This record gives sequence, structure tokens and C-alpha cells, in this order.
Amino acid sequence: MSTTKYSNKNKDTEMVRSTFQDKLAQLRVTNCENLPTPELAIMTRTVARLRRDEMHTRCLQVGETVSDFEFIDANNVRCRLYEVLEKGPVVLNFFRGFWCQYCKTEIEAYENVQSELTKLGCTYFAISPQKLETAGELPENYQVIFDRDNQIARDFGIVYALEPPERNLFESWGLMLDKVNGNDGRELPVPATFIVCEDRTIGYEYVDVDFRARCCPEQLIEELKTFCDGS
Repeated sequence: MSTTKYSNKNKDTEMVRSTFQDKLAQLRVTNCENLPTPELAIMTRTVARLRRDEMHTRCLQVGETVSDFEFIDANNVRCRLYEVLEKGPVVLNFFRGFWCQYCKTEIEAYENVQSELTKLGCTYFAISPQKLETAGELPENYQVIFDRDNQIARDFGIVYALEPPERNLFESWGLMLDKVNGNDGRELPVPATFIVCEDRTIGYEYVDVDFRARCCPEQLIEELKTFCDGS
């Protein structure tokens, strides 16, 4: 009986993972089909530049200690990361903004697994430089932290400067990052997901300089079970 349940659970997990990856793959196809070649080339060069810079090896790595930071939670209460860690592991999911279709797809996927994260005794936070008042309607009880000027992301080593061609491309799409983020709009975080353990160290990190690649929520949950008492 238990073997059957385990097998069914694995099938459900693979189905959710497949659905999420399918959505990302469809976005990639749509972008390639709809974007003019010069615009696609700008985005490709940005990814190549970040790979050359080896950001994925220079950011915080597994085993390294995370600095404490202050934030305002969904209930408008001032909190600190270390205080939250006293209750259990914390997932920090950095994303560019709600204007990014890849980010929206990822955020929606994580919204669907919030109950599972809670059962594992884990707290989840989505972190973005986008001002919340420019994000439109947010999911109910969803924990989004406004990272003013990418201060938190900078401590994790995942912030990069936008070069003029990329800034001009965004502006040609009507995306004014200076207004959306409330700063000069010259920097963005690389989308990344971290599990911070109760001892304040990184237990797991997913960092890919290609903004189209994201950590599957089900993959994250499997990793979390290593650190959580609720597994």
C-alpha cells in the first residue's frame, strides 16, 4: 500500500515539474518567434557576458553564511531574516519583477506549493527590486520583499549592471526600470533561489545567469526535505 502511494506521489511530482518546465519552454519559443533578431541578439549577449564573468561561482555558495537583513512582511511588520530563521529554514526567491513573463510564471508556480512549504516548516519570500505599488494586484498572503536598490541581492552577489543596449531595449518596450524600481534602473538581479538553513548558512542555491532558467518548485521541495524536520 505504501509503495503504491509513494509511486503515485512521484508521478504527481514529475507531472508538476514537467508542466512548469513546459511553460518555461513555451515562453522561450514564443520569445524566439516574436522578437526581432537584433533584440534577441542583445539578450543573448547579456547572458554570454554574465557567463564570462562567472557570476554563478562568485555569488554566495553552499555553506557560506548569509548576512542578516531587515524587511517589511506581508502584514506590514518590520522583521529580520535571523528572527525568521529561528522558526525554521527560509527560501529566498530573487526575481527581476512582475513585468517579466518568466518571473510571473515562476511566482505563480511557487504560489501553488505554499501549503507544502508550510508543512515542511519553511518560510518563503519572493524578493524583487520592483516597487510593490507598481506590481499590480499581488496574490493573497504572498510574501514579497521590496529590495530597494538591490541591497539584499547585492549581498548575495547576484546583481549585474545593465549595459546601454539592454537598457535601450527595455525602454523601447515601454519598460522604464527607473520608474518601476524607483532608482536609476541601471541594475537587475539574476533570478536565483536559495535555501537558508537555521544556522544562517546556504543549504542550497540555484543560480543561472540565463534569466529564462528557473528552479522548479518541486525540485526545491525535494531539497528542503533534507533540512526540514517536517520531511
